[in-house]
Amino acid sequence: MEKAKNYSFMLLLAVMMASAALYFSFSGSGETAYQAIKVAKGDSLWSLAEDYEDLHKMDQIEFIKWVQDENNLITTKIVPGEELTIPVPLSEDESKLQLADGK
Repeated sequence: MEKAKNYSFMLLLAVMMASAALYFSFSGSGETAYQAIKVAKGDSLWSLAEDYEDLHKMDQIEFIKWVQDENNLITTKIVPGEELTIPVPLSEDESKLQLADGK
């Protein structure tokens, strides 16, 4: 009987460890990284929504609202040189660290 208790404890421990390993291997951060852009002269939230419309699945109003919320903008006015996060997922190539000489 004592041997059966030891085997059940070891089996339960092995199952728990395997479950934890599976959980941690399949649960990533779950957070999508988005592109950051620098506002150029003449840019508006509407023009940005149009420029990036092929890369996001939102209409213009949803895009603008997302950008305002994510960047803590009170109005829709943006100024050249300002950095904004936009709802366009960062591609894997863009998310990798790159050296200044491009290599």
